[in-house]
Amino acid sequence: MTFRLENGNYPLLARQKLTHLFIFVIGLCIGSFLNVCIYRLPRNQSILHPPSHCPNCQNWLKWYDNIPLLSYFLLQGKCRNCHTSISVRYPLVEILTGTLFLLSFFHHPISLNFSSSLLFLKDLVFVSLLLPIFFIDLENQIIPNSLSYTIIAAGLIFSGLTGSLLPNLTGAVVGGGLFLAIRLLGSLFLKEEAMGMGDIKLAAGIGAFLGWKIGLICFFISFLLGAVIVIILLLTHLKKRKDKIPFAPFLIGAALISLFLGDELLYFYLNCIYC
Repeated sequence: MTFRLENGNYPLLARQKLTHLFIFVIGLCIGSFLNVCIYRLPRNQSILHPPSHCPNCQNWLKWYDNIPLLSYFLLQGKCRNCHTSISVRYPLVEILTGTLFLLSFFHHPISLNFSSSLLFLKDLVFVSLLLPIFFIDLENQIIPNSLSYTIIAAGLIFSGLTGSLLPNLTGAVVGGGLFLAIRLLGSLFLKEEAMGMGDIKLAAGIGAFLGWKIGLICFFISFLLGAVIVIILLLTHLKKRKDKIPFAPFLIGAALISLFLGDELLYFYLNCIYC
């Protein structure tokens, strides 16, 4: 078996695999930084200073203890200094980020075409904002305003650069408006907060990135995911009816599904309607 050579002595297949590996490793590195954001933002700490350190003994990490993914396994999931267990969330976030970066590359491969490369960058920014919100809300049941406003602004900026400002601005209004309506109806009829302000701003940001059509699919999937998982949690007695369950993880899970499969889901939906 032979492989076609391109721009050098490396087989094309090998060059492609190296590109995939490079993007995955970049994702691991970004994921390492996202872990810093996940830990520090809810505590109102700077994400730039001080350097990475053990939250238990405050010992600053050496460079070889801060290698994404690899250091966790070399240290067997424990701090080198105080031997406190390191949360499995750290390698999980790094692996998720690397995987999502790779999926983003398959979704919008880098090319000499500026618009295609811009769409790839847009995907990277989107997933890099969604992941910290997912874990922060899951662990602390809050969504920092710094992330909420950033995702809205970034979505609209990229939409303007890619020529889709109007549908994506509409998506932001539809997303924010829909979840605001749910909050108001919950307060009116249930006398409780059915949706947090952080969820409203997150929905607006997702709409700004996905546009109103894919955004509506995303919101439908989020309610479906939420209903299924909440029912499972109640049936297994892991949660009680009065327990608060953060909604952002469902919304973000749906956003990631819609990001990579939204066009196919929209096509399937339209076919079901008109066939």
